[in-house]
Order: sequence, then structure tokens, then C-alpha cells
Amino acid sequence: MTVTPRLGVVRAALVLGTIALAPPAFAADAFAPVHIPVTAETFRGIDRTAVDVTEEDGTKAHFEGVALGDVLTAHGVQLGRALRGPALAHYVVVKAADGYRAVYALPELDRTFNDRVILLADRRNGAPLDARAGPFRIVVPGEKHEARWVRQVTEIDVESAP
Repeated sequence: MTVTPRLGVVRAALVLGTIALAPPAFAADAFAPVHIPVTAETFRGIDRTAVDVTEEDGTKAHFEGVALGDVLTAHGVQLGRALRGPALAHYVVVKAADGYRAVYALPELDRTFNDRVILLADRRNGAPLDARAGPFRIVVPGEKHEARWVRQVTEIDVESAP
């Protein structure tokens, strides 16, 4: 008789369906926005690093500063294995003195996701950044257009997409 096995399959499907309706364990997102004013103090206690880039006009340059991801981590933003599920909707807005802003997804800033270091720089070719670019600037190696290379950085905010 084939009735009993089919009934067993239906019962199993109902049980599995009930389990599948349970919310995932990471559904509760306890996100709190983070605001970081950028000053010389922002660099304190964070390992310095450097990147060599080709600027938009073809000029080679050596920038020094701190990895933007390290700045976030120093201010309590969780990267690495914690960056999954709802946390992938969080993003960074870097703001400049003139109101200019650029957005970066958190995985762009996380070394466990990629090898590129986006830098919060305070030096170019061994000297402090000039007044036009500094005192702090974002440098994004590998980008052909410098639209997200924010000059005169004043603050960094971590926000979440709705």
C-alpha cells in the first residue's frame, strides 16, 4: 500500500515547514550609528600603513596614514566574522569640510573581504598633506576616478540602510 508512505511524507513536510518558518538567529539587528570626528587624535593607537597609487593625472604618489577599517574597529564597529547578515546593510559616510560626502560599503573596508586598504591619509610623499587636500584625506587605491578620494575629511559616520 502506498498510502502510508505518502502520509508520512506529508507529515514530514508539515514538520519541516514549521521549522522553516522560524526566524533566523541573526534577525535581531542591534545597530547603533557611530560618529567619528576626524582629528589628529583619530590616529592615536592605530598602526600606520602606506599605499602607493597612481593618481588620476598619472602621477605616482606614496600616501601614509591609517586604514579606514582600523579606524572603525578602534571605535567599536565590528568587522571580520561579525560582518554578515543584517550587518551587511551598514555603510560608511565620509564627510569633508565643504560638505562633500562619499559612501563606502563595510566589506570594502574589511581585510577579511578584500586585500585593498582604503586609507585615511595625513601624509603624501613624506610630507603632511597640503591645505587643499588635508589635513586628512581618503585614498582609494585602484579607483581610476578620484571621486571618492575625499579631501579635508572632518568626520566619519557609520549608518544603516533602511
